[in-house]
Amino acid sequence: MTSHDVGISAHDLRKSYPAGRKAPRVQALDGLSIEVEAGTIFGLLGPNGAGKSTTVKILSTLSRAESGTAEVAGIDVARHPDRVRRVIG
Repeated sequence: MTSHDVGISAHDLRKSYPAGRKAPRVQALDGLSIEVEAGTIFGLLGPNGAGKSTTVKILSTLSRAESGTAEVAGIDVARHPDRVRRVIG
């Protein structure tokens, strides 16, 4: 796949959330890496707590990853969230 064919790419995304006052943080994403070709239909499937919603939130700029990189249509979601929002509607 060339860089022009990639619609979504994510490399080593990590995100955790607080579980409670004394509980350890919950790791929602632990090194997720995916590439989805532009124009394809792609589904995120998995059990509850697998990180599906967290992944979509990061890709749609509603949440920030703690580490890793993500691009939508070749646009970095962390550096240019406004441009990503214009592209995804």
